[in-house]
Amino acid sequence: MMRGENFPPRSLIGGRNGHREITLNGKHITTLKELLRPDLKAVFVGLNPAQKSVERGHYYQGTQGRQFWNLLGSYDICSNLPRGSEDDAAFQQGFGFADLARRPTAKGTQVTKKEKCEGIDDLIDRLKSIPGRPLVIFRYKEPWKLSKERLERMGYRVLRMPSPGEPREAVRETMNNLRTTLRLAG
Repeated sequence: MMRGENFPPRSLIGGRNGHREITLNGKHITTLKELLRPDLKAVFVGLNPAQKSVERGHYYQGTQGRQFWNLLGSYDICSNLPRGSEDDAAFQQGFGFADLARRPTAKGTQVTKKEKCEGIDDLIDRLKSIPGRPLVIFRYKEPWKLSKERLERMGYRVLRMPSPGEPREAVRETMNNLRTTLRLAG
C-alpha cells in the first residue's frame, strides 16, 4: 500500500484496541501498540506512554496529549482528528507513533535514566523495521537530546516539537518550521 491508501484499522494491525503486551526486564506489561508502517511522512516519538493513554488504547490522551493534538490541528499538520482516536486518523494521513521508553507511567519523571538510555537502541530497532527514513519528530526535549545524534548518523532527519510551557513565540516559530518541513517532505 502506498501513502494515501486506506490502511486496515488498528485492530487488524496488532494488539487489541491499541494495546500491546510486551516483556520488559522479565515483567509482562501492557503498553500502547506502536503505529508504524511503510511510507510514513513522519513518526512522532514521545518519552513513554501515559497510563491514561494506555487505558484508552490511543496515544496522547492526557492533558499534555490534548495540547499535542491541538497544536497539530492549529497548524494544519493533521486534519479531521476525532477526539479519542486522533492517532488512528493521523496514522491514515501518514503519521506514525512510538515512544522512547515503553513502560507506561503516570508521570514522565517516573521513567528512569536507565530506561531512557536502553530505549534509544530499542527505538532505533523499531524505526529500522520500517522501510524508508521517515522524519522523526520528538514531542519532548529530553528524548530528542538523548536520541538525535545517533538517529541523524543513521540518516534520519530529526526534529522536536515545542515542549509544554515554552513561550508562545517559540511555539509558533517551531510549529511553522515543522509544518513547512512536513509539506516539503510530503
